[in-house]
Amino acid sequence: MHGGDVYRNQVHMDFSVNVNPLGFPRSVKKAMEQGILEAQCYPDAMCEKLRAGLSLKFGIPSDQILCGNGASELIMAICRWKMPRTAILLGPAFLGYQRALDAVGCAKEYFLLRKEEGFAFTKERAEFLCKELEEKKPDLLFVTTPSNPMGRLVPKEILIMLARQCERTRTNLVLDECFMELTEKPKDSSMASELLDFSSLLILRAFTKSFSVPGIRLGYLLCGDKGMAEGIAAQLPEWNVSVVAEKVGIAALSEEAWLMTAREVIMREREFLTTGLGNLGAKVFPSEANFLLFSWKDDALYEKLLEKGILIRDCRDFEGLSTGYYRVAIRTHEENEALLRVMREL
Repeated sequence: MHGGDVYRNQVHMDFSVNVNPLGFPRSVKKAMEQGILEAQCYPDAMCEKLRAGLSLKFGIPSDQILCGNGASELIMAICRWKMPRTAILLGPAFLGYQRALDAVGCAKEYFLLRKEEGFAFTKERAEFLCKELEEKKPDLLFVTTPSNPMGRLVPKEILIMLARQCERTRTNLVLDECFMELTEKPKDSSMASELLDFSSLLILRAFTKSFSVPGIRLGYLLCGDKGMAEGIAAQLPEWNVSVVAEKVGIAALSEEAWLMTAREVIMREREFLTTGLGNLGAKVFPSEANFLLFSWKDDALYEKLLEKGILIRDCRDFEGLSTGYYRVAIRTHEENEALLRVMREL
């Protein structure tokens, strides 16, 4: 189950998808419109301009960058390229990893973070995971920062520790940073600046969340090794990124000010929503992202809110969570107030 199903539900406010509450800037809208006018042409199969822009942004050679029809396509391509026998997932985690691993017949194992520690990835737990890696030598390790559905950043020193261990065990570390640009200090928390030091590292990003364009489908992958990028590219279909999507990405790369404004709104509204949910009796877990995980006394909250036209994410299908856990995106102040008002009535 994923969020965002507005096609089979009557939804007035969607808190189930974690996208930029400001939506997309005018330049991105213009790029969409221009892309539609050029839709009679095939897209650039190499995404040359977008990859060049990403290369400039991250200081990574363009031949180590891949673009995809959303991050989900790139996850699938990684799994088809690697054909892993075993994989470890730091959980609770995004269900897309499990789906991609199941598609290639890979045996999965979850390394679960603890509710009693607020789902923080502590140094102690990281050291234990490193021992697991040494013992089991999995083909893939999936780590999300900030984590989904919890919204916790993994400390940089822990990420470096894991990357070093994965180099030793010949494990490909797939680091999902799709929500990174909506955290307070994305450059300090990202591993992009360390990518070229680790040949087994893969960093997954998406414009979807940062610029609120889930319907456009545009993700990208930063690869620690050129040969790895070539191997994964061979698993992608030709022309997998549309003319519209590439133009959106190129325009979005120039909108750092838009992201800065969004981060300020998210920080302010996250505090407001955390306090409000807590006052209503929810157990709210710490988050550094644009969404919150909480537990609620009523197991039917999802259904009751949906009756009011509000869609949230029921988290019972996440490994390590259970009935009564929910995730909500940080939306505009008016929307956040409306959510709290309806929950107070319930």
